Amino acid sequence: LNESLNNIRIVTGHNIDYMDKFADKANKAAKALSTSTLNYTDASLIYYQQGLSDQEVEDRTAVTTTMANAAGESAEKISDQLTAVWNNFYDGS
Repeated sequence: LNESLNNIRIVTGHNIDYMDKFADKANKAAKALSTSTLNYTDASLIYYQQGLSDQEVEDRTAVTTTMANAAGESAEKISDQLTAVWNNFYDGS
């Protein structure tokens, strides 16, 4: 978990205090989504690497985690699929 949080911190440039709050929020969200905090933060990292805002990351991570649980797939695979859909939607395709 520390590695995942550190990777998010590196990508975002958020300070340690922010990351402490993020970890707390991630833990609560993970429980609500019936997943581990590590799975949640790993899914969040994918979207932070895309340069999305904190709110966009939170929203997309929740959808991705829910879909991954329902489909029995990895968050990485689901995030790839959903990103393609979202990118096409926003491009007007």
